Amino acid sequence: MLFVDVRGFTSLAEQLQPADVAARLNRFYDLASRAIFLYDGTLDKLVGDQVMAFFGAPIDCQDHAGRAVRAAVEIIDNLRTSDGGAILRVGAGISSGEAFVGNVGGAAVADYTVLGDTVNIAARLQGEAAPGEILISDETYAQVTEQFPNATRRELLLKGKSDPVIAWQVGTNAPTRGR
Repeated sequence: MLFVDVRGFTSLAEQLQPADVAARLNRFYDLASRAIFLYDGTLDKLVGDQVMAFFGAPIDCQDHAGRAVRAAVEIIDNLRTSDGGAILRVGAGISSGEAFVGNVGGAAVADYTVLGDTVNIAARLQGEAAPGEILISDETYAQVTEQFPNATRRELLLKGKSDPVIAWQVGTNAPTRGR
């Protein structure tokens, strides 16, 4: 699971004209979508100022965790260099594990999505991430340790979780291209 959210969006929307806000948000959506698709992810939703994606379904891949982290790195790095860095600042959260993948809803409206604790943890990690930061779950880090050996360990109390969660802050200067 990958969540990427714009930081300071409400303040930005207050300062800019609505058309300018929409243009920046569309650029973010475009950059995020391209990175997600580059690593064979599934774009689940564009919600307000947030992107939700998952890797490993509907097409199974063994390195889904690495793909999710590389996509997040690509998004953050591209936002830093796009339009002179003036576009938007984002934080990302990633978690790996079991989840329900499929259609939810009713007869009139259905949505292909993912549900479960893994999804909730990724969303909460994203909420804790500072601008330009990627926080990943311990389970995700176990799968990408070799790619990010200098990650910083953090223990977080996440909303809705009874016990602290181990997370890792990974840098965005690691190689991203290539699968």
